[in-house]
Amino acid sequence: MRESAFRRLLRSSGRGYLLEAVVCFGSLVVLIGLGVLMLPMAFADEADTPFAWLLTVLLLGGLCGIWALIQLVSKVALPAREVASPRAIVIMLLLGVASLLTFYTQWSLSPAANLMLVVLPLIGSAHFLFLARDYLVQRNRRG
Repeated sequence: MRESAFRRLLRSSGRGYLLEAVVCFGSLVVLIGLGVLMLPMAFADEADTPFAWLLTVLLLGGLCGIWALIQLVSKVALPAREVASPRAIVIMLLLGVASLLTFYTQWSLSPAANLMLVVLPLIGSAHFLFLARDYLVQRNRRG
C-alpha cells in the first residue's frame, strides 16, 4: 500500500517546516476562507460595489500566494517531490505579496492583527524563498 505525501511529510525531517507554515500562514488562510464565504454578501449591497471588487481581487491574490507557498513548502520539506515551475511559483507569490500589502494599506489593524496577518506571512514567505533558492535559481537557468 502506498503512503500518502502528507504522511511521509509528518515522518520526515520536514515536519518542522510544516509547523512553521501553519504558524506563519494559518491565520491568513482562515481570513481568506472567511473572505471567500463572505464574498456573495459583499456583492449583495449594490451601494458598495468598489469594496466588493477590491475584496475579490485581494482574495484571488491571496489564493495565488497560498498556492505558491504550498508549492514552496512541498519542495523544501520533500526535495524529491515535483512541484510547479519556479517562474510560476515566483509570479504567484508576488501576486500574493501584492495582495497582502494592499490589504495592509486599506485597513488599519491592531498591532497583534498586523503581526498575525502581515508580518508573519511576509517573514515566512521570505524564509521559504530562501530555503528553496537552489531550486528556484537552478531551474530558471535551464529553462
